[in-house]
Amino acid sequence: MHCCDVILYVRLTNEWQAKETSRKVKNAMRAKFKNGEYIAPVVPIGYKISPAEKNRLVVDEETKWIVEKIFALAAHGYGANKICRTLAAEKVPIPAWWASQKNGYKANIFEGQPEGKKYLWNIVTVSKILQNEIYLGNTVHYQIQKLSYKSKKNIKRPKEDWMRIENTHEPLVDRETWDLVQGHINSRKRSRKDDEPQIFAGLLKCGECGWSLSAANTKNKSRYYRCTQYSAHGKEACSLHFITYNLLYAFVLGRLQYWLMAVKENEDAILERLLQSSKKQRKSENARDEKELKKAQKRRQELNNLFAKMYEDRVKGLLDEENYSMLSVKYRTEQQQLDETIKTVSARLEDAKAETDDAKRWVDLIQKYSAIDELTAPLLNELIEKIAVHQWRKDENGKKVWDIEIYYRFVGKID
Repeated sequence: MHCCDVILYVRLTNEWQAKETSRKVKNAMRAKFKNGEYIAPVVPIGYKISPAEKNRLVVDEETKWIVEKIFALAAHGYGANKICRTLAAEKVPIPAWWASQKNGYKANIFEGQPEGKKYLWNIVTVSKILQNEIYLGNTVHYQIQKLSYKSKKNIKRPKEDWMRIENTHEPLVDRETWDLVQGHINSRKRSRKDDEPQIFAGLLKCGECGWSLSAANTKNKSRYYRCTQYSAHGKEACSLHFITYNLLYAFVLGRLQYWLMAVKENEDAILERLLQSSKKQRKSENARDEKELKKAQKRRQELNNLFAKMYEDRVKGLLDEENYSMLSVKYRTEQQQLDETIKTVSARLEDAKAETDDAKRWVDLIQKYSAIDELTAPLLNELIEKIAVHQWRKDENGKKVWDIEIYYRFVGKID
């Protein structure tokens, strides 16, 4: 057999094995889901993993009141932004802080930070809680999916393709309250008073804190965008990040027109450019993944040693049964989360890279348009993943300058 044929055979075999492994994993996961098991790495606030039954959610008496309070405020007509301000004013810790205290999950983000950081609720967190059916006692799976077994990029699936398993655990919200809250939420999903479509909805992010940018109007009805963390918590949390709709529109339109023209003039050159950009980005991502993996593996070994020490102390009578059980649950939860982290990060590092497919996919997308003369929500969501807007600065001539980063679908930041 010719060497090229051997290489091709090996590649095809590896590809088949990867597909087969992916299929088996999916089937195993589906079986667990149907059985009502909860196997996500992070447990939603208000719940904890049962110490008596593996992968089962039970109510966390320590934090359930937070969920109940959020739904009660929403039922009385509070929007997500007002709920954030109320929780912060009453110094209610955010879910990430509770997770860091209970099992060490992402505890590093609070190390050396002002105490006020643990009270910085954001609109996205509150909105997700209010729309998460887990608080109705249901679990919903397959809301997102990978583009393929080769890719780590995710896309949202239509609701009709979700897998909903009802009554898998005790609810924190009754159906009447849930329906009332969803009614309030849906009533707010309407066009702005000026009837202009919100074409950038869901795409704009603050370049400094990562929170979303929200739309507002000046006194003369000119639209602008601002950081939602600044709006909710003031200048101590972030800066305004003021940018007008017209400026943002002109910039994004110009970049999309540039790339469409460049692709039409020399598709091969653009593909090569995208691949080079992707390699640089991947190198940085791999370095972060390797650091995260080493940290998780080290902590996993520490937990193994702690379990061994705890067992010895219990046998010697140095640790009573109650404290042994309490610590076991805490460390076992952290172990599960670390195992999931190690699995996820290892998969990212070992996955066959698909930069060529991703670059070609994006080029094919933009070439669907013969010309881009105006921006629409469908066009932006098809071509762009997110737009990061940084706080404006003044150049050497004293003029305001905005740094805007566009992250395109499949290929990331390429400008």
